[in-house]
Amino acid sequence: MTGDAHRVGFYGFGDSAHILAQVCRWQGRDVYAFTRAGDTAAQDFARELGAVWAGSSEEQPPEQLEAAIVFAPVGPLVPAALRALAPGGTVVCAGIHMSDIPAFPYEILWLERAVRSVANLTRSDGDELLAVAPQVPVRTRITTYPLEAANEALADMRAGAFTGAAVIVP
Repeated sequence: MTGDAHRVGFYGFGDSAHILAQVCRWQGRDVYAFTRAGDTAAQDFARELGAVWAGSSEEQPPEQLEAAIVFAPVGPLVPAALRALAPGGTVVCAGIHMSDIPAFPYEILWLERAVRSVANLTRSDGDELLAVAPQVPVRTRITTYPLEAANEALADMRAGAFTGAAVIVP
């Protein structure tokens, strides 16, 4: 949904973003990673995976973005991402759920900027990712939790206690 955008911002750098960042870099795109303020571990992780810039979601990137993907379920990140876009850019809301998007001034949407949501990935999307993953090669960073600790995994995710993805195992 970001088309052929070269400068792509990721708002929330966790499980999906750390995989997609590797694919984007392999495609020759520049990745800009936005994290919670003070989350230097996630910012370092993003740079380790090839992000050309990593900083707080409260900051503006050094260049205007052509597209942004909001992975975090935080509605106020949508206007923040719009403010970072060049004219004609797109913000993709990629979460299954998100808190309310606050009102924002029309001027940050003006000049043909767009906001889109993605409901579900298709089987074809999965097949495409699995076909390209070995070529990249995609390397995932996971933290495992036993099934009994699923609530702890969710709490750790909300707290930014790990980089990469949480995996629940039986």
